[in-house]
Amino acid sequence: MDNTNNYTEIKNEKVSARLINYIQDDGNLKEEGIQILLSTLNQFNEILTSYPEIEVMGFATAVIRQASNKEAILNAMKLHIDCPFRLLSEYEEAYYGYVSVVNAIDLDDGFTIDIGGGSTEITLFKDRELIEYVSFPFGAVSLDRRFPCDQELTVAHLEKIHSFLIETFKKHPWLTHQNAPIIGIGGTARNVGRVHQATKKIEQPVMSYAEVNRVLMEIASIPVQDRGKIKGLSKKRKDIIIPGIMIILALMEEIQAPYFMPIDQSIREGILCDHFLRKNQ
Repeated sequence: MDNTNNYTEIKNEKVSARLINYIQDDGNLKEEGIQILLSTLNQFNEILTSYPEIEVMGFATAVIRQASNKEAILNAMKLHIDCPFRLLSEYEEAYYGYVSVVNAIDLDDGFTIDIGGGSTEITLFKDRELIEYVSFPFGAVSLDRRFPCDQELTVAHLEKIHSFLIETFKKHPWLTHQNAPIIGIGGTARNVGRVHQATKKIEQPVMSYAEVNRVLMEIASIPVQDRGKIKGLSKKRKDIIIPGIMIILALMEEIQAPYFMPIDQSIREGILCDHFLRKNQ
Protein backbone atom coordinates (compact mmCIF):
# COMPACT_ATOMS: atom_id res chain seq x y z
CA MET A 1 0.00 0.00 0.00
CA ASP A 2 1.41 3.41 -0.96
CA ASN A 3 1.04 6.80 0.75
CA THR A 4 -2.20 7.49 -1.16
CA ASN A 5 -3.83 4.33 0.28
CA ASN A 6 -3.63 2.50 -3.05
CA TYR A 7 -2.51 -1.08 -3.22
CA THR A 8 -2.05 -3.87 -5.75
CA GLU A 9 -3.47 -7.30 -5.06
CA ILE A 10 -0.95 -9.93 -6.10
CA LYS A 11 -2.82 -13.07 -5.06
CA ASN A 12 -6.30 -13.93 -3.82
CA GLU A 13 -6.64 -17.39 -2.32
CA LYS A 14 -9.81 -18.54 -0.55
CA VAL A 15 -10.94 -21.68 1.26
CA SER A 16 -14.59 -22.13 2.21
CA ALA A 17 -14.11 -23.91 5.56
CA ARG A 18 -17.58 -23.20 7.07
CA LEU A 19 -16.28 -23.84 10.56
CA ILE A 20 -19.61 -22.77 12.08
CA ASN A 21 -20.94 -26.18 11.01
CA TYR A 22 -18.50 -27.82 13.45
CA ILE A 23 -19.61 -25.97 16.59
CA GLN A 24 -21.08 -28.52 19.02
CA ASP A 25 -23.99 -28.05 21.40
CA ASP A 26 -21.54 -27.38 24.24
CA GLY A 27 -20.00 -24.53 22.24
CA ASN A 28 -16.74 -26.30 21.43
CA LEU A 29 -15.35 -26.48 17.91
CA LYS A 30 -15.18 -30.18 17.02
CA GLU A 31 -11.83 -31.79 16.38
CA GLU A 32 -12.83 -32.27 12.73
CA GLY A 33 -13.33 -28.53 12.39
CA ILE A 34 -10.01 -27.80 14.08
CA GLN A 35 -8.22 -30.11 11.66
CA ILE A 36 -9.87 -28.37 8.67
CA LEU A 37 -8.71 -25.03 10.10
CA LEU A 38 -5.13 -26.22 10.63
CA SER A 39 -5.00 -27.82 7.20
CA THR A 40 -6.12 -24.50 5.70
CA LEU A 41 -3.39 -22.66 7.60
CA ASN A 42 -0.83 -25.13 6.26
CA GLN A 43 -2.00 -24.33 2.71
CA PHE A 44 -1.57 -20.61 3.39
CA ASN A 45 1.88 -21.25 4.86
CA GLU A 46 2.96 -22.83 1.60
CA ILE A 47 1.75 -19.76 -0.30
CA LEU A 48 3.59 -17.41 2.06
CA THR A 49 6.91 -19.10 1.35
CA SER A 50 6.74 -17.56 -2.12
CA TYR A 51 6.58 -14.05 -0.63
CA PRO A 52 9.30 -13.96 2.07
CA GLU A 53 9.64 -10.16 2.05
CA ILE A 54 6.02 -9.21 2.74
CA GLU A 55 4.48 -8.26 6.07
CA VAL A 56 1.79 -10.76 7.08
CA MET A 57 -1.15 -10.20 9.43
CA GLY A 58 -3.58 -12.91 10.47
CA PHE A 59 -6.92 -12.54 12.21
CA ALA A 60 -9.82 -14.72 13.33
CA THR A 61 -13.47 -13.70 13.59
CA ALA A 62 -16.84 -14.95 14.81
CA VAL A 63 -16.55 -18.74 14.82
CA ILE A 64 -13.35 -18.75 16.86
CA ARG A 65 -14.67 -15.92 19.02
CA GLN A 66 -17.83 -17.92 19.78
CA ALA A 67 -16.06 -21.25 20.41
CA SER A 68 -15.82 -22.32 24.06
CA ASN A 69 -12.40 -23.86 23.36
CA LYS A 70 -11.06 -20.78 21.56
CA GLU A 71 -7.86 -20.58 23.64
CA ALA A 72 -6.85 -24.11 22.67
CA ILE A 73 -7.72 -23.34 19.02
CA LEU A 74 -5.65 -20.14 19.01
CA ASN A 75 -2.69 -21.94 20.57
CA ALA A 76 -2.88 -24.64 17.90
CA MET A 77 -3.13 -22.00 15.17
CA LYS A 78 0.05 -20.26 16.40
CA LEU A 79 1.95 -23.52 15.90
CA HIS A 80 0.77 -23.80 12.28
CA ILE A 81 1.37 -20.34 10.87
CA ASP A 82 4.34 -18.07 11.47
CA CYS A 83 2.80 -14.61 11.62
CA PRO A 84 1.14 -12.27 14.12
CA PHE A 85 -2.37 -13.59 14.68
CA ARG A 86 -5.17 -12.06 16.71
CA LEU A 87 -8.82 -12.69 17.49
CA LEU A 88 -11.01 -9.73 16.55
CA SER A 89 -13.60 -8.56 19.06
CA GLU A 90 -17.18 -7.88 17.96
CA TYR A 91 -16.38 -4.15 17.92
CA GLU A 92 -13.21 -4.61 15.86
CA GLU A 93 -14.95 -6.76 13.27
CA ALA A 94 -17.69 -4.15 12.88
CA TYR A 95 -15.22 -1.24 12.97
CA TYR A 96 -13.01 -2.63 10.20
CA GLY A 97 -16.07 -3.12 8.01
CA TYR A 98 -16.95 0.53 8.55
CA VAL A 99 -13.35 1.61 7.77
CA SER A 100 -13.45 -0.43 4.57
CA VAL A 101 -16.64 1.30 3.41
CA VAL A 102 -15.77 4.92 4.23
CA ASN A 103 -12.39 4.53 2.52
CA ALA A 104 -14.02 3.07 -0.59
CA ILE A 105 -17.00 5.35 -1.26
CA ASP A 106 -17.94 9.01 -0.89
CA LEU A 107 -20.97 8.83 1.41
CA ASP A 108 -21.54 10.91 4.53
CA ASP A 109 -24.34 8.96 6.25
CA GLY A 110 -25.36 5.34 6.04
CA PHE A 111 -25.16 1.81 7.34
CA THR A 112 -22.66 -0.94 6.67
CA ILE A 113 -23.47 -4.63 6.78
CA ASP A 114 -21.08 -7.57 6.63
CA ILE A 115 -22.76 -10.98 6.57
CA GLY A 116 -20.37 -13.78 7.41
CA GLY A 117 -20.98 -17.45 8.02
CA GLY A 118 -21.46 -17.17 11.77
CA SER A 119 -22.04 -13.49 12.47
CA THR A 120 -23.46 -10.30 10.96
CA GLU A 121 -21.91 -6.91 11.70
CA ILE A 122 -23.89 -3.70 11.20
CA THR A 123 -22.69 -0.15 11.77
CA LEU A 124 -24.28 3.29 11.52
CA PHE A 125 -22.07 6.20 10.46
CA LYS A 126 -22.93 9.90 10.24
CA ASP A 127 -20.66 12.58 8.78
CA ARG A 128 -18.38 9.61 8.05
CA GLU A 129 -17.96 8.92 11.78
CA LEU A 130 -18.90 5.62 13.41
CA ILE A 131 -21.96 6.18 15.63
CA GLU A 132 -23.33 2.73 16.48
CA TYR A 133 -22.39 -0.89 15.92
CA VAL A 134 -23.71 -4.37 16.62
CA SER A 135 -22.47 -7.88 15.95
CA PHE A 136 -25.24 -10.48 15.74
CA PRO A 137 -24.28 -14.11 16.46
CA PHE A 138 -25.81 -15.37 13.23
CA GLY A 139 -24.76 -15.31 9.59
CA ALA A 140 -25.67 -17.00 6.33
CA VAL A 141 -24.48 -20.45 7.44
CA SER A 142 -25.72 -20.43 11.03
CA LEU A 143 -29.10 -18.97 10.00
CA ASP A 144 -29.42 -21.78 7.46
CA ARG A 145 -28.73 -24.26 10.25
CA ARG A 146 -31.22 -22.57 12.57
CA PHE A 147 -33.98 -22.67 9.94
CA PRO A 148 -33.21 -25.82 7.92
CA CYS A 149 -35.14 -26.48 4.74
CA ASP A 150 -34.73 -30.07 3.59
CA GLN A 151 -37.50 -29.95 1.04
CA GLU A 152 -38.80 -27.34 -1.38
CA LEU A 153 -38.44 -23.76 -0.15
CA THR A 154 -41.81 -22.30 0.90
CA VAL A 155 -43.19 -18.87 1.72
CA ALA A 156 -43.87 -20.09 5.26
CA HIS A 157 -40.21 -20.97 5.68
CA LEU A 158 -39.10 -17.53 4.48
CA GLU A 159 -41.61 -15.89 6.83
CA LYS A 160 -40.09 -17.73 9.81
CA ILE A 161 -36.66 -16.32 8.98
CA HIS A 162 -38.12 -12.86 8.35
CA SER A 163 -40.00 -12.79 11.67
CA PHE A 164 -36.89 -13.83 13.59
CA LEU A 165 -34.78 -11.12 11.93
CA ILE A 166 -37.32 -8.30 12.38
CA GLU A 167 -37.81 -9.22 16.04
CA THR A 168 -34.03 -9.21 16.52
CA PHE A 169 -33.47 -5.86 14.76
CA LYS A 170 -36.27 -4.18 16.74
CA LYS A 171 -34.25 -4.72 19.93
CA HIS A 172 -31.87 -2.02 18.65
CA PRO A 173 -33.79 1.29 18.24
CA TRP A 174 -31.03 2.84 16.11
CA LEU A 175 -31.80 0.23 13.43
CA THR A 176 -35.34 1.53 12.90
CA HIS A 177 -36.72 4.19 10.56
CA GLN A 178 -33.40 5.83 9.67
CA ASN A 179 -34.09 6.22 5.95
CA ALA A 180 -30.37 5.82 5.15
CA PRO A 181 -28.63 3.63 2.54
CA ILE A 182 -27.02 0.31 3.38
CA ILE A 183 -23.58 -0.53 1.99
CA GLY A 184 -22.81 -4.25 1.91
CA ILE A 185 -19.39 -5.87 2.04
CA GLY A 186 -18.36 -9.51 1.96
CA GLY A 187 -19.38 -12.51 -0.13
CA THR A 188 -23.14 -12.46 0.36
CA ALA A 189 -23.41 -8.79 -0.63
CA ARG A 190 -21.15 -9.29 -3.65
CA ASN A 191 -23.19 -12.25 -4.88
CA VAL A 192 -26.48 -10.38 -4.57
CA GLY A 193 -25.00 -7.54 -6.60
CA ARG A 194 -23.51 -9.81 -9.24
CA VAL A 195 -26.75 -11.70 -9.81
CA HIS A 196 -28.51 -8.34 -10.22
CA GLN A 197 -25.75 -7.09 -12.54
CA ALA A 198 -25.97 -10.20 -14.70
CA THR A 199 -29.73 -9.70 -15.07
CA LYS A 200 -29.68 -5.95 -15.67
CA LYS A 201 -26.28 -5.80 -17.45
CA ILE A 202 -25.11 -2.86 -15.37
CA GLU A 203 -21.73 -2.05 -13.84
CA GLN A 204 -22.45 -0.72 -10.34
CA PRO A 205 -25.50 -2.21 -8.60
CA VAL A 206 -27.52 0.24 -6.52
CA MET A 207 -30.53 -1.81 -5.57
CA SER A 208 -33.98 -0.94 -4.27
CA TYR A 209 -35.82 -3.23 -1.86
CA ALA A 210 -37.85 -4.56 -4.80
CA GLU A 211 -34.68 -5.37 -6.76
CA VAL A 212 -33.07 -7.23 -3.85
CA ASN A 213 -36.34 -9.11 -3.36
CA ARG A 214 -36.40 -9.97 -7.07
CA VAL A 215 -32.95 -11.58 -6.71
CA LEU A 216 -34.23 -13.55 -3.72
CA MET A 217 -37.28 -14.80 -5.63
CA GLU A 218 -35.18 -15.73 -8.67
CA ILE A 219 -32.78 -17.83 -6.60
CA ALA A 220 -35.48 -19.29 -4.33
CA SER A 221 -37.44 -20.54 -7.36
CA ILE A 222 -34.54 -22.78 -8.40
CA PRO A 223 -33.59 -26.00 -6.55
CA VAL A 224 -30.26 -25.79 -4.71
CA GLN A 225 -28.59 -28.33 -6.98
CA ASP A 226 -29.40 -26.19 -10.04
CA ARG A 227 -28.41 -22.79 -8.65
CA GLY A 228 -24.88 -23.10 -9.97
CA LYS A 229 -26.32 -22.11 -13.35
CA ILE A 230 -27.38 -18.67 -12.07
CA LYS A 231 -25.07 -16.02 -13.50
CA GLY A 232 -23.26 -14.12 -10.78
CA LEU A 233 -23.94 -16.65 -8.02
CA SER A 234 -20.93 -18.49 -6.60
CA LYS A 235 -21.40 -22.26 -6.49
CA LYS A 236 -19.91 -22.19 -2.99
CA ARG A 237 -22.81 -20.00 -1.80
CA LYS A 238 -25.73 -21.57 -3.64
CA ASP A 239 -27.01 -23.39 -0.52
CA ILE A 240 -26.66 -20.50 1.97
CA ILE A 241 -27.44 -17.42 -0.12
CA ILE A 242 -31.16 -17.32 0.77
CA PRO A 243 -30.69 -16.62 4.52
CA GLY A 244 -28.04 -14.02 3.62
CA ILE A 245 -30.42 -12.14 1.32
CA MET A 246 -33.15 -12.35 3.95
CA ILE A 247 -30.87 -10.50 6.39
CA ILE A 248 -30.39 -7.69 3.85
CA LEU A 249 -34.11 -7.45 3.09
CA ALA A 250 -35.17 -7.43 6.74
CA LEU A 251 -32.65 -4.72 7.54
CA MET A 252 -33.76 -2.61 4.56
CA GLU A 253 -37.34 -2.96 5.73
CA GLU A 254 -36.60 -2.03 9.32
CA ILE A 255 -34.32 0.90 8.45
CA GLN A 256 -36.53 1.96 5.53
CA ALA A 257 -33.37 2.16 3.45
CA PRO A 258 -33.70 3.92 0.09
CA TYR A 259 -31.21 1.51 -1.45
CA PHE A 260 -28.69 -1.26 -0.89
CA MET A 261 -25.29 -1.04 -2.57
CA PRO A 262 -22.82 -3.95 -2.45
CA ILE A 263 -19.14 -3.14 -2.94
CA ASP A 264 -16.14 -5.41 -3.49
CA GLN A 265 -14.38 -4.54 -0.25
CA SER A 266 -14.28 -6.65 2.92
CA ILE A 267 -12.90 -6.26 6.43
CA ARG A 268 -9.49 -7.20 5.01
CA GLU A 269 -9.34 -3.84 3.25
CA GLY A 270 -10.50 -2.14 6.44
CA ILE A 271 -7.71 -3.76 8.45
CA LEU A 272 -5.20 -2.87 5.74
CA CYS A 273 -6.30 0.78 5.62
CA ASP A 274 -6.35 1.14 9.41
CA HIS A 275 -2.94 -0.49 9.79
CA PHE A 276 -1.16 1.73 7.30
CA LEU A 277 -2.96 4.91 8.34
CA ARG A 278 -1.81 4.33 11.94
CA LYS A 279 1.66 3.40 10.74
CA ASN A 280 2.00 6.66 8.77
CA GLN A 281 0.71 8.96 11.52
